[in-house]
Amino acid sequence: MTPAAGLPALRTDRPFVVPEVDAFALANGLQVRTVTVPGLPLVTLRLVIRGGRSDDGPMPGFSELLADALEEGTTTRNATQLFDLLQDAGGDLTADAGTDATTVSAHGLSSSLPLLAGLVADVVRNAGFPADGVRRVKALALEDLETDESEPSFLASRAFARAVYGRHPYATVAPTRTTIRSVTRERLDGELRRRLRPERALLVVAGAVGPEAVRRAVEPFATWEGAGDAPELPPEAPGTERRSVVIVDRPGSVQATLVVGNVGTRRTDADAWPLDLAVTVYGGAFSSRLVQNLRVAKGYTYSPGAASTWLAARGVVRSWASVRTEVAGPALAEIFGEMERMGSEEVTAEELDRARRRESGLELLSLQTAAGLARELGELWLSGLGPGRLGEGVTAFGRVTAPEVLEASRRYLDPSRTVVVAVGDARRLGKALSSLGPAVRRRRVGSTR
Repeated sequence: MTPAAGLPALRTDRPFVVPEVDAFALANGLQVRTVTVPGLPLVTLRLVIRGGRSDDGPMPGFSELLADALEEGTTTRNATQLFDLLQDAGGDLTADAGTDATTVSAHGLSSSLPLLAGLVADVVRNAGFPADGVRRVKALALEDLETDESEPSFLASRAFARAVYGRHPYATVAPTRTTIRSVTRERLDGELRRRLRPERALLVVAGAVGPEAVRRAVEPFATWEGAGDAPELPPEAPGTERRSVVIVDRPGSVQATLVVGNVGTRRTDADAWPLDLAVTVYGGAFSSRLVQNLRVAKGYTYSPGAASTWLAARGVVRSWASVRTEVAGPALAEIFGEMERMGSEEVTAEELDRARRRESGLELLSLQTAAGLARELGELWLSGLGPGRLGEGVTAFGRVTAPEVLEASRRYLDPSRTVVVAVGDARRLGKALSSLGPAVRRRRVGSTR
């Protein structure tokens, strides 16, 4: 790629040196990985427990409330005592629920490793779920949901997940009001032991610590055990084979929020790396075709974009744009046109090189910190891959060819097999999108139960 006038040429890509990772397992099935990162005297602990929203079944979003409630203290320490200890260790602790995993993370001084490991173990083994803490978690969840539902982008994301995944567990992006109101201390305690169990978990310790110190520090996890039958892993998400249109009504809105897409890949699929580059060329960067078309050439929107995700049962490929209602139809036509172009002609050598450098560079940057290494080891484990695959994207992107990008585009950027979600004034949008086929109209209030 020719550098812009007055700028130096790009340097040769730096190779990624895969760090040594110590691996062992406790008798209860907990997998442990240690990666030593010399330098700053800090350490990150990341406990990844398989399952998250995919475990929720008839209680959509329950995993998020369970994760939030983990921070409310244990049977041995209340929340104030827990976080006072963390402050003394120069660190913090957070619990989060994602699509494929629930994660409890702690960060602090490497000299405080035994304390941090003990606190994480205490949280997952002995969560107390005090009455006032449960009430607080539920109240905040209701507030968050109300705030989210005032945002067109959230309404579009929720409707898109439901339309793409249908009855699959991945259709949930947030708790429902019914789930929030049904939460009790007893239900949290039962689900804690059923879901959060050592044989479903990986503990990654990354930072200025050695393997022997980690082996001593994880002793509090040795008595961790689950109860009852563990949730089953979700089946593969099928996706949709024909175009469908969903309109979420926001009466009087002068803007339409559009989301277009379908299911994507798993990390282990042959199409994963080519699709990632295809999406970068199509809409994943400021120089992408979609941005140059919708923003620069047409002036329809300020920040269009596209992205693909990897999930255990298949992620999604989606495009988005917020436009004036009167140009929603033309904007969608341009989105479809760019998708068709991706699947009908090979990307140029310059586009491919730019996408490769961008994605491999981002991969390399993400692995420069202990937290980044811990996160990536967790993602690899969730995909069934070992630590030897650390940083594989740095070189994998360089091997992707233009014909492979073309084939991935044909499979995953096919406009005839997309879900189209439009959030805005349904009366006006129905007319603007009538040429796309029958629309399923949803009232905003009626879709939030």
